[in-house]
Amino acid sequence: MVVSFRWWKELDFAHKLPFIRDRIAECYFWILGVYFEPQYSFARRILTKVISMTSIIDDIYDVYGKIEELELFTSAIKRWDISAIDQLPEYMKLCYRALLDVYSEAEKDLAPQGKLYRLHYAKKAVEYSSMKNIVKNYFFEAKWCHQNYIPTMDEYMTVALVTSAYPMLSTTSFVGMGDIVTKESFEWLFSNPRFIRASSVVCRLMDDMVSHKRARCLKR
Repeated sequence: MVVSFRWWKELDFAHKLPFIRDRIAECYFWILGVYFEPQYSFARRILTKVISMTSIIDDIYDVYGKIEELELFTSAIKRWDISAIDQLPEYMKLCYRALLDVYSEAEKDLAPQGKLYRLHYAKKAVEYSSMKNIVKNYFFEAKWCHQNYIPTMDEYMTVALVTSAYPMLSTTSFVGMGDIVTKESFEWLFSNPRFIRASSVVCRLMDDMVSHKRARCLKR
């Protein structure tokens, strides 16, 4: 907990990006529900950082970013290269650098353990089932909002199951768990088992219910 809170405090996002939800405590205790055992402290640290960054990115797309800025940010995430930072506005640079740092720091921690294959799968999650795919679909949602477009249920769920972030978080949750997680475990996750889709549906619909209630309260 101390490490995660110190990391968040040093980034100072709550002050530098005042439009975001300051959720580090919420994110930490959410991840504590995934694994509470002492031997998974490294896994908790990684997953807490990733889910916290995902929350910030979600707020950028939902609340603050202009559509032109979001297009640049989506392109930068797709490149996944620090050199892409130059095209971004200042507030996005803070987020982009911190996001890449989370994965590079995890790589440094995993290298001495000889477990870089786990990071390979985490990066594969970034590439295919997750962060790059999430922001691409965040951008779809932002464009719908910008254009006042109401998607069909099928259109919405195709996008919304990705932006629930469950596929990416499921993969990332395995990265720091030690020898109990094998290469076969990761391959099973990437086979898109039914429980991942079911979890994504539950997460998305529950999140939408809360968002709807919050929006109604704000209107009042």
